[in-house]
Order: sequence, then structure tokens, then C-alpha cells
Amino acid sequence: MEIKNNLVFNKERLIENINYINYFLLKHEMNWTFVIKAFNSYPDYFIEEIAKIPCSSFASDNENHLEIIKRQNSKVETWFINYSGERQYNDFIDVNLTHSHEFISDKTCLMLALDPERYGSIYNPDFSCKRFGAYLDCTKAPDISFYDLWAELGISPLLTQSLGTSVSFDRIDLLKSKGVNHFRLGELVLTGKSLIDGTNVKGLRQDVFMSNKSLSYHIISNLNL
Repeated sequence: MEIKNNLVFNKERLIENINYINYFLLKHEMNWTFVIKAFNSYPDYFIEEIAKIPCSSFASDNENHLEIIKRQNSKVETWFINYSGERQYNDFIDVNLTHSHEFISDKTCLMLALDPERYGSIYNPDFSCKRFGAYLDCTKAPDISFYDLWAELGISPLLTQSLGTSVSFDRIDLLKSKGVNHFRLGELVLTGKSLIDGTNVKGLRQDVFMSNKSLSYHIISNLNL
């Protein structure tokens, strides 16, 4: 499928990457959510195609896209990346990923304060959440001290612990040893490359998107449609 200016998307190759991540993280006893923020400027028909891929969980800060996905498949889990911390009422959203502890509900995934440069609530063991996580640096590998701080909180593994991102995928064994059991992956799935050193990740395809120009995640996610 040609998106724009010879940027070509191959859904079957994306499915290959999705299937590999499904298998890989299941083997490591972890879960994950496919972050599709890269597609915020893409048309609705493209999101309808994305909704058909064999992925059980999607995340975005675009509520309209999550509504399209849920309408296509009511069994899919939808995560709203709620950067503003607003109260969330929409039925098509299953998980409200937020740093605000003012509106905790069954949908809340409360992001805790670990990285001083990222939003987060101070942890309180009395919080009645089913899910906890944290925003960490997504441009370089987060400092190991943040994972040590997380482990010290002693949050039950039965409560989703979402700290893993595309940039920390290379450190999966370290994250698991600190109690992390959920990844939010976007760029890794779309490019098939390590965000640490740019090398190809074994088992993943690097040609989900193709272009006659030098291709990057920035190009994929910054269409002016």
C-alpha cells in the first residue's frame, strides 16, 4: 500500500513482526501493547487496516484511532496514552495510562515518578490500581537506577507493570529481574532496528515500510496528509 510520496507499507511484513514479538515476549512471560502514535497523521482507512492485524493490544494518544480499532474488533484491548491526565469516560478505551492519581478507576494504569524528567505520581501503597507503570527516557537507554527504584517499590507482579519501551527492549532480562512485565512497543516493531545502536534486531523485518529515500521512524511518523 502506497501511503504518500513513494512511502510503501506492507501489512504482511508488519504481521510477521507482530507475530515474532508475540512469540518472543510470551517466551519471556511478558505482555506487550503495540503503540501506534506514529500513525497519528494517517487517514482512517489506514487505521482500519492496522486494526486487522493479529495484535491483542493497541495504544495511542489519538482517541479517534482507538475508537476505530475497537469498532473493528471489540475484543482488542485499547490503551489511551493520557498525557494531559484528564478524566476518561469513553467506553472504547480499556486502559487509561495516566500520571494523574485524581481519577483512579478500574481502567487506570498509573504512571509513577522514577525519571525526574518525566511525568509521574508518587507511589502510595493505598492506591487501588490494577496497573502501574512509568514513563522513562524513550530516546536513550534509561538509567539502571530507575529500575532499582522500581524494584524497591515491591509492587505485586499481578498488577501490570508497564515500563518497557522500544528503547529498552535490548535490556529485557534486566527489566524482568526488576519486576517489569509489560512493554509498550512502537518504533521497534515498525523499523525492526535496535534504538540503542541502530542494528537489525534478529527475528524482525526492517522493510515494513519502504521508501526511495533514506527511511527513518521520523519519516514514517511525520506525514503531512
